[in-house]
Amino acid sequence: MKNIIKTILAAAILLNTTSCLKDDELIGPDAPGAITNIVEFGNVSTPISGVTSPLPVYSLAYDIVPSATLDLPIKVVGAEAATSDTKVVIELNNALVGRYNDYLNEDPENEIEYAVLPSERYAVTTTEVTIKKGERVATIPVQFKPSLFTFDKDYAIGFTIKSASNGEVSGNFGNIVINVAAKNPYDGTYNYRTSANTSLVPNANKTVQLVTVGPNRVKLSPGLLGTYSNEVYYNVDPTTNMVTVECPSLGVQTPQDTRSKWDPATKTLKVYWKQGNGGRTFEETFTYTGSR
Repeated sequence: MKNIIKTILAAAILLNTTSCLKDDELIGPDAPGAITNIVEFGNVSTPISGVTSPLPVYSLAYDIVPSATLDLPIKVVGAEAATSDTKVVIELNNALVGRYNDYLNEDPENEIEYAVLPSERYAVTTTEVTIKKGERVATIPVQFKPSLFTFDKDYAIGFTIKSASNGEVSGNFGNIVINVAAKNPYDGTYNYRTSANTSLVPNANKTVQLVTVGPNRVKLSPGLLGTYSNEVYYNVDPTTNMVTVECPSLGVQTPQDTRSKWDPATKTLKVYWKQGNGGRTFEETFTYTGSR
């Protein structure tokens, strides 16, 4: 009986060892045809596209200045850095914007659609770059002209890696779509506080963002009271610095509180408002801490 058990164990060990070696030969770095270098676009920000998206999509926002530069990263990924100088050629491919819109339109609740950024608002002066031997990253400059940006649409551009002299172009990250927008003067990251009188979340003290959605309009992120998904918008009159609030899901009582104002000297937004039926009171203070 003991001899039978020993024989079974020995066979199992041999089978397991053989399987491991075979797996290594199929997928390891020594496997025939194994790829040591894959060339792809690097992240330019945190991706905004979901895991089911056919394309990686990113979002960038710039202050309203005459010129801003994006250093678009091209990377070698894999077991090794570039084994020799690797020439990479990219091309502008705005058809990718339409491809991503088609994906978004599969969701009946989606309300976003991107338009191609007009050519006069950016410039790509070169489409070639060389990743030096032993290195992993090189960049291609893309010049944007944020002072020409408008707020009428959500704009984006697309790029494709056309070729690489060594390695293989990534199937997942060989294409990229970048949503590009301008920031109005109220856009940024803020310390957010609520008063003791505020409904639902009194005495809050947290970090939130105000995101540009128009020349004088921002949207609270992540949402109502920096806690809920309800959308809240703040509109600033650039002449008087008076602020009005929009909350489509709750409504806002009118006439609105005239104490709501933006202080450009301290970059502080103080807002007082009530739900449309008067049932809830909100007193909020946003103090600018930096760009987002």
